[in-house]
Amino acid sequence: MTAETIARLQRLVDRSPHNSWLGMHVVAADGDGVEIRVAWREEFISAPERRAVHGGVLAGLVDSGAVFAVMAAAESLAATVDLRVDYHAIPASAPMVVKGRLVRLGRSLSTAEGYVYDAENRLVASGRATVIVVKPKDAA
Repeated sequence: MTAETIARLQRLVDRSPHNSWLGMHVVAADGDGVEIRVAWREEFISAPERRAVHGGVLAGLVDSGAVFAVMAAAESLAATVDLRVDYHAIPASAPMVVKGRLVRLGRSLSTAEGYVYDAENRLVASGRATVIVVKPKDAA
């Protein structure tokens, strides 16, 4: 997809205080998915002795990857209906990469997956979401 698509998705990221706080930056997008870089924040840590990232942060990143993959493909807003997350490893305390992959684009409900990788390119969390596509007339 074009730089215009990436810019459109970045505007959607930036309009959300939560996504802005996460330091999300869209670096790639096409009809099959997205790639988002996430800045590191010490506030992600829930267990200082292990430097473990809170599961809610990782779940939110998996969710964002899936939703933005649908928004890229549908060229419309979208929201999560259902989310399942698996945790695989404690990420390194450094920026992370989120990859969202479209599984199926439907007229109203879609399926997508999200994958979170740490700075060492280890898969630290993954999941699948059912996402509702919100058409502009429905967005009001």
